[in-house]
Amino acid sequence: MKLSQLPHWLRDTMLRMFPHRAPTGIVRVGNPGRNSPVLVTGNFTLTIRRLINVLSGHDAWLLCANSKGINVWCAAGGGHLTHHDVISVVRTSRIGEQVDHRELVLPQLCATGVERRKIAEVTGWSARWGPARLEDLPGFLGRRLHVIKGERFVRFPLWERMEMAFMWSWGLVAVAGLVAWAIDSWAVGLCAVAVIVSIVGGIFAALPWLVVTGPRRWLTFGGFAAGGFGVGVGVLAALGSATSAHLWLAAGAASVATAVLSTDLAGTTPWYGSYINTFHNEAHVDLVEERCTGAAECVQVCPRDVLAMNGYRRKVEVKRPEQCIQCGACIVQCPEDALRFRYDDGRIVEAATIRRTRMNMVGRRTVELPEQ
Repeated sequence: MKLSQLPHWLRDTMLRMFPHRAPTGIVRVGNPGRNSPVLVTGNFTLTIRRLINVLSGHDAWLLCANSKGINVWCAAGGGHLTHHDVISVVRTSRIGEQVDHRELVLPQLCATGVERRKIAEVTGWSARWGPARLEDLPGFLGRRLHVIKGERFVRFPLWERMEMAFMWSWGLVAVAGLVAWAIDSWAVGLCAVAVIVSIVGGIFAALPWLVVTGPRRWLTFGGFAAGGFGVGVGVLAALGSATSAHLWLAAGAASVATAVLSTDLAGTTPWYGSYINTFHNEAHVDLVEERCTGAAECVQVCPRDVLAMNGYRRKVEVKRPEQCIQCGACIVQCPEDALRFRYDDGRIVEAATIRRTRMNMVGRRTVELPEQ
C-alpha cells in the first residue's frame, strides 16, 4: 500500500461495516484490449481499490455492478447484488463494444445471490467463477482463467484479522477512552484503551485456535476478559494509579469489550455462521441424492470446502458439514435443486425459496427479491 493511500485505507477500514459507494460501470486496469478478461465486482470502494492494486501489471476490464456500496459477499447474501444488477451493468456499460469475447468472470463469493445461468439466458454472456480471494486473481489470470481447488476455500490471514480487529476496536477505544478520561483521569482513559485493544486484538490474532461458536465460546470470551483486565491492572500499576475505583473501571472496560464482541463475532468472519442466523435453530445443508446429476456447480462455489464430488458415483457428497456457514451458495447454483436447508426443528427450506429471498439484518430470510 502506498503512503498516499493510507488515509483512504483508514477511512474504508474504520467504516467497512457501512456502505461506501463507488461509481458503477467500467474501470480500466492497465491497458486492456479486445481480448482482455472482464471481471465483475460490486461498487464497494475498498474492494475496487484492492482489486486495482492486486491486478497491477495485468490488463483487464473491471465491471462494477451496483452492490449499494456493500462488499460482494454481504451484498449478495442480503439481496443487494443479484444477477439483475450484473445484467444491468453489462447492458448500460456497453462493455460488449470493448471486447470481442462474451465471457464474464464473477467473484465466487457472489454465488449466494447471483445466478450465472440467468445472466447467460438474458445477455448471451457466459460466466465463470473466479477465486474466492482477490490476491489469487493474478494466478487465476496467469492460468488462463482456471481456478485451482485451494483458491475456492476462503482464507482469513492474520493481516485481515488485524484489520477486522481495528474495525471492531476503534469505536470502542474512542468512546471508552474518552468516557474514562472524562470520569476520572487520562491514566484511566489509557487503561481503558489498553484493555480494549488487548482483548479485541488478542481474540482476532488467536482466532484459528479459539472456540468462538457454541456454548464453549463463553470460556473464550471470559478468558480474554480476564486477560484484558490483567493488562489494565498492569497499566494502572505502571502509572501508579491502581486504586480500587480504577480497578472497577478497568473491569468495566473489559466487560463492555467482550460483551460487544460476543454479540456476533462469528458473523463478521468468513469462517463461521452468524450467531444471529443460527440462534436456537441451526440450518444444515441437506442433499437430495436422487436429484443430484453430478454437475458439481455447488462444489465450485462452496467457500468452506463442505462439498466434494464423488467421481465414481457421479454424485456430490456433503463431506464436512461442520464447516458449513449456511451461506446458501451451493443451493442457489445447483441446476437440479438437489440441495436445500434443513433446520434443527425439522423445517425444510427448498431451493426456490432460497433463490427468492435473502437475509435481513437480524438473520431472518424475509427479504423478497423483485421479479424482473
